[in-house]
Amino acid sequence: MNELPDYEPRQVPEGHYDFELKKPPEKRRRGEGEKSFISVMFVFRVTGGDMENERQHTESFVPWDERYGQILAALGGKKDASGKCHLSDSVDDIVGRGFEADIVHEPDKDDPKKKWARIANIKSLDDDVPF
Repeated sequence: MNELPDYEPRQVPEGHYDFELKKPPEKRRRGEGEKSFISVMFVFRVTGGDMENERQHTESFVPWDERYGQILAALGGKKDASGKCHLSDSVDDIVGRGFEADIVHEPDKDDPKKKWARIANIKSLDDDVPF
């Protein structure tokens, strides 16, 4: 079993897992004034890999992050004419949907002693094809 980093005992170890959306995504405003932007927070139930028990993984994405569109597509989002993926107006419909992906630990840009668990290599459960 993978060891958890000392600085974050709740962090999901690196590995391949199943993710299930636990609640509707939540939009959050970040920054202030002209530098403000919206991020979207997702809360997932994580199972599989070498873990004995399920864990929770929370991660926020900005709309220009490629993984954001991949997660939306894996949760049933539809692409528009420009190729961007969007969810329906009723995000409650996607709670309980899931996908497979890896958790990787990326270094913090401001503190190299810290690492953050991030979702990578997202694969839809519907078509078995990675994005």
